[in-house]
Amino acid sequence: MAEDYKTLMDNSPQKVVGLKQVLRGITDGTVWCVIVSSDSEEFIKKACREAAHGKSVSFKRGPSMAELGKEARIEVGAAVVGLVR
Repeated sequence: MAEDYKTLMDNSPQKVVGLKQVLRGITDGTVWCVIVSSDSEEFIKKACREAAHGKSVSFKRGPSMAELGKEARIEVGAAVVGLVR
């Protein structure tokens, strides 16, 4: 059974937030899962998918940016969160 984004975030002590940080983590191999908010812009989703092409990175659809930011324990919305190995 696939885990939902909330369980994954709760079980992952280290996270990176924001497109630049997530892309950097995908490139250097430290990010193993990307959670994209349901209302993020298409270019963000596309950039993450292209960076992860051919790498072992899973993608999860998350809630709104506001909710994803709260889950990541930041005070603003988050379009994308990366879970670090």
